Amino acid sequence: MKPLIDQHLLQKFRQDQCTPGEYRIVLEWFSTDEGKRYLEESIMLDLEEGNGSDVTAPPALYENVMHTLFYKPRRRIRTLLKVAAVTAGLIVMTYAGVSFYHYQQLKVIHTAYGELRTVVLPDQSVITLNANSTLRYYDNWKHVKNREVWIEGEAWFSVHPTPVPRPFLVNTASRMQVEVLGTTFNLIDRHGRMQVVLNSGKVRLHSSKEPEKSIVMQPGDLVEFKQQEQTMQRKHADTLTYTSWTKRNLHFENATFAQLAQQLEDTYGVSVEIRDSSLLRQQFTGTVPGQQMNMLLDGLSELFHVKITKENNKVIIEKK
Repeated sequence: MKPLIDQHLLQKFRQDQCTPGEYRIVLEWFSTDEGKRYLEESIMLDLEEGNGSDVTAPPALYENVMHTLFYKPRRRIRTLLKVAAVTAGLIVMTYAGVSFYHYQQLKVIHTAYGELRTVVLPDQSVITLNANSTLRYYDNWKHVKNREVWIEGEAWFSVHPTPVPRPFLVNTASRMQVEVLGTTFNLIDRHGRMQVVLNSGKVRLHSSKEPEKSIVMQPGDLVEFKQQEQTMQRKHADTLTYTSWTKRNLHFENATFAQLAQQLEDTYGVSVEIRDSSLLRQQFTGTVPGQQMNMLLDGLSELFHVKITKENNKVIIEKK
């Protein structure tokens, strides 16, 4: 049976505060697929946070695991020889593999509120970052098996096919992974909600919670995953609605003012107050220019017949 694990227990492990039984649960979990992914992601994070320091120094989690395996005889860890051997081999291989990435240069690109930015990756794939978004990737893909990036926020992808097919992997904060071979799609990962809209090609979605299950998307598909509810919805969508921002426009299709408020806050860094509660139930459709904040607000006001005012960093929406 798969060992149970939770974030509180992992935190206790990192702080060297587990009971002997808890140490065993954690070590056994490290041998599962989910545990292996956690080790890889955690060691990579330790390496990234230590960027600029001594690259020969092992990351914090690596040292913690090795110390637990071999220097806790009073807690009877030595009785777990089989688990210890498996985990020790796993952690060494994981550390060695992740260390390879550390010797490359980690690129971190963040867009400000209201900013769009286009990035050309080492394989000539193109990513357009929406405002308030972050892209991470390593700058040398010549000797790696997978092309891999990490995204927070919203981005448009145009993935370049390679002569010898190599998976293109997009990792998100929602612990969902998008696997691509050559395609164009839009991805949003904010507030525990990940959404992928596929324009062309084919992608496969993986979840760290259920790695044996995956969803293969076709052009026009929209898949939305909500992390807190652990729910996934799939439907057909008008791709223009989800990609108009790349042309510096905002297109809405049966949207609500609550969705509009969230988009304004995420994209422009303002707080939004809707003073008439009846507006929250109203839906609207239309396209407005989104190059500049004031132009956008004027367009929204005219299109949806509402009064919109801006006071410092606050936007107020009310009926005329």
